[in-house]
Amino acid sequence: MMYEFLIDDSNQNSRLDVFLANEVELSRSEIQKLIDDKKVLVNGKNQKKNYKLNLNDKIKFDYEKPDKTIKPQQHDLDVVYEDDYLAIINKDKNIIVHPTETIYSDTLVNYLMYNFESLSDVDGDYRRGIVHRLDKDTTGLIIIAKDNDTHSKLKEIIKNHEITKTYLCIVHGKIDECGIIEEYMTRNPKDRKKMMVSDEGKLSVSNYERLDYNDDYSLVKVQIKTGRTHQIRVHMNYIHHPILGDKLYGLKKEKILFDSQVLHAYNLQFVHPQTHENINVIGNLKQDFITAIKKTKLDYTKIPSKL
Repeated sequence: MMYEFLIDDSNQNSRLDVFLANEVELSRSEIQKLIDDKKVLVNGKNQKKNYKLNLNDKIKFDYEKPDKTIKPQQHDLDVVYEDDYLAIINKDKNIIVHPTETIYSDTLVNYLMYNFESLSDVDGDYRRGIVHRLDKDTTGLIIIAKDNDTHSKLKEIIKNHEITKTYLCIVHGKIDECGIIEEYMTRNPKDRKKMMVSDEGKLSVSNYERLDYNDDYSLVKVQIKTGRTHQIRVHMNYIHHPILGDKLYGLKKEKILFDSQVLHAYNLQFVHPQTHENINVIGNLKQDFITAIKKTKLDYTKIPSKL
């Protein structure tokens, strides 16, 4: 569909992105992406999203709104536990957990819809089955609810800190043998994609134990008491041992290059909300993590096989 606008005196001096967001049925972020992708012309030229409109400016762009229906997609999943109520998936890297305003396919939700007959929908279609999240490039265990009652009970377990989550990561430098990081975290006002330690925000608690080390790297086990966004990544950076390969919080230059953070959700322990059994599941390391261990010359055998 072709959109065309002629600016009159009631809209002059408005920002380009603000004007378009008010005129068409698109979110401001969708408008900004169109502008950044150079699909919006003002008087036949590309302008920035903060361009101030002038009288008689002519705006033109062609846009077909995508189908935002969330559809099942075939994709093999590493299912490490499953019963009638829930499943636990060992997620690969480069998979977003659920759709967003601009991403409707190739998410874990799309794959879950193909692989499971029933998923909870208490949080809507975009988050079918999703009880908690993992970052796109963090691998490892994630719990999936098959019905709304199980979903609600799992949420309550997580809220009450009645689930033990253990991660493995490789960090820069020789970290202390063990430690507790207990800090408040909030979103970084200068970069909304990042979180930061602050005097304000929500409390975040991580217990860590060094499993192996050399002069350059440490293999670390981290148990989180809270589940804040990017918690382990922020905490490791805060104590000056950023995670290897972390593009947001890591070193700008690294001796060994990895395209994503070397962080894996290794173990989950909780009481099943329906059967009341003790669930204790380990997610085997993905190949990228194993490669990172070899390249950093750390000892794979120091990782506990049981927790």
